[in-house]
Amino acid sequence: MALALSRQGAELVVVARREGLLNKLADEISHAGGTSPRVLAADLAEPGSAARVGAHALDALGGVDIVVNNAGANLTGPQSLIADSAFAREVFEVNLWSPLALTAALLPAMHAAGTGTIVNVTSTVQAVPLPLLGYYAASKAALAQATRSLRLELAETGIRVLEVVPGSTDTALRDIDELPWKTKPPRTLPPVSPASTARAVVRGLQRGATRVVYPAYSLVPLEIPVFGRLVATVGGRRVNTLDALELGAR
Repeated sequence: MALALSRQGAELVVVARREGLLNKLADEISHAGGTSPRVLAADLAEPGSAARVGAHALDALGGVDIVVNNAGANLTGPQSLIADSAFAREVFEVNLWSPLALTAALLPAMHAAGTGTIVNVTSTVQAVPLPLLGYYAASKAALAQATRSLRLELAETGIRVLEVVPGSTDTALRDIDELPWKTKPPRTLPPVSPASTARAVVRGLQRGATRVVYPAYSLVPLEIPVFGRLVATVGGRRVNTLDALELGAR
């Protein structure tokens, strides 16, 4: 996403936990001809971290035109065992509370400028409730609803709100790979690349879209809920939930 935006001439602040990876990304952007981004190592699982990131971005850039909330955390396991553990709370902190906090930190400056764009990255899993992915699915579904509500709240302000709904993407966070399948994982279409997803987001920003679903076939479970439930039912039968419960109980 950072590379795609830098190619459009954006000056960036990039944020992640691992500073080494951020520095590598900054070098990649510079070598591609973009402006070297400001690098900020921060753990968005820590309450209060997102607000500090917002303050840093405003100080570094003098204003923020676009904020992309695409940090993500996952947790695979049965709700009856994980309950509201610290790990479960971290998923919601990263996937829900941090985007809301970062947005709130940047909104006053956007209001003052009379313009701005907020990009929240959710997931198609909001419409396909697979077993053992309840925390991730719930956090992304909550962010999706918050995004739609925020869009209505800001409708007359000049500030745009874009929901990005990625389907199967070839990233480190592939929830389907984490599930304990009884045999082999179900056959799915190959995941798309992060670069192609980023290009789709840039196109959405350029045309003023309110939602970008990529790849396009991921729109089906969102627009036809019965299809999402069917996929969840069929897929759920192939997940070895009993073994997960027994393993957690040992």
